[in-house]
Amino acid sequence: MKYSDQVAATLKTLHPDVRKSIRRALADLEAGKKGDTKPLQPPLQGFSRLRVGKYRVIYRQDTEAQELIAEYLESRATVYEAFSTRSQDEPRKGKLNRGLRG
Repeated sequence: MKYSDQVAATLKTLHPDVRKSIRRALADLEAGKKGDTKPLQPPLQGFSRLRVGKYRVIYRQDTEAQELIAEYLESRATVYEAFSTRSQDEPRKGKLNRGLRG
């Protein structure tokens, strides 16, 4: 699992219990446990979302690298609009980080 800069930065701002829940859900997803996931519709086709409480992680499967990439993390209230705007402005330009610890 790789995390975008945005996901890594947002995780650092969250309460430790919330951060732990999100990291656990991402690890489970990477291990093949589906969790509360859903493929997104256009204009975000090709991405899926993982629901963890009031937060949503937008992710995609990198088929070449056979790896999941967590692209965006935000609360439900703003995640889809914010990611849609970001993905249209800067499609996949952010640096990716290996799964973070701590």
